[in-house]
Amino acid sequence: MPQPEGLLKFLQAGHPAQEQWGSWLDWGILLCLLLCLAIVALIVVSRTLYRGRLTEGGARLFHLLALGILPLLLVPFANFTVMEYTKQVNFCGSCHLAMQPYLDDMLKPGGQSLSSLHYQDRFAPTQPGTECYECHADYGVHGTFVVKLQGLHDAYSYLTGSYSLPIKLRKPLSDGLCLKCHQQAKPFLSQTLHLDKNGNVSPLILNGTIRCEMCHPSGHMVNG
Repeated sequence: MPQPEGLLKFLQAGHPAQEQWGSWLDWGILLCLLLCLAIVALIVVSRTLYRGRLTEGGARLFHLLALGILPLLLVPFANFTVMEYTKQVNFCGSCHLAMQPYLDDMLKPGGQSLSSLHYQDRFAPTQPGTECYECHADYGVHGTFVVKLQGLHDAYSYLTGSYSLPIKLRKPLSDGLCLKCHQQAKPFLSQTLHLDKNGNVSPLILNGTIRCEMCHPSGHMVNG
């Protein structure tokens, strides 16, 4: 399948997340590779040193390490690495036909959608390159669990072709996803429209009576 144009531009342009080595994802990938190499090496050594004698004590030790202990260590690190990788923007854009317009919108120079403004201004509360995840996932383990379940469903829909374009959310994103970052931010609190007469965040915003999208552009500006 040909490389999608938007994703190619993303890879060519670079991103702070790719310019410096040393993120949790980098270390996770490295550790998983080392564990896999160690497992393969132990199997090869075992079959070489104990050819025809694979039931001896020394061979059993190699088997325990290669087939028991190291795989047990690999499982949690591999799961963590996969979870971190699926937070990346380039992973979100890997469903070519479905997500291409949204990736292009985010990367569009001078784009005015919220995704474009957040991405190009490098507004990521945690690690650059995770902007899609940060805006679509709620707080904590529960938020991660829910968004990953939705992601599995979306991946299934993409692989089976059981989706329709343009992609639409199952339900509108909660303003709480915006407020989790903006509510305590100085630029947000400096706008009197966001505050009540006591200088606190307006309850009309907190209870959803006034939606963010009433004043701000939509998350993605994609034609149907």
